[in-house]
Amino acid sequence: MASKAAEGGLKRYWPRLLLLIPFFAVLWVPFYNRLEPALGGVPFFYWYQLAWILIGAVLVLGLYLIETRITHALERTRILLERTDAPGDIL
Repeated sequence: MASKAAEGGLKRYWPRLLLLIPFFAVLWVPFYNRLEPALGGVPFFYWYQLAWILIGAVLVLGLYLIETRITHALERTRILLERTDAPGDIL
C-alpha cells in the first residue's frame, strides 16, 4: 500500500523539475553578461532577465495545470476503486 502512495506522489511532483530551467538559465551570469544585442535600446543583460521572469511565469502556470490534472486523475481513480464492489464485499 505504501508503494502506491509513493508512486502517486512521484507522478504528482515530477513536473516541478521544470522549474530548474529558469533557475539555471539566470544563474549562469557569464552567458548573458553583455550589452549586445540590444532590444529597443535595452541592453541584453536586462531584457534577458526580464524575459526569464515572463517565461518562469508561463512555466508556473503550465505546472499548475499539469499538477491539477494529475491530482484530479488520481482522485478519480481512488473514487472509482472505492466504488467498485468486488465479490465477497457483502459483509
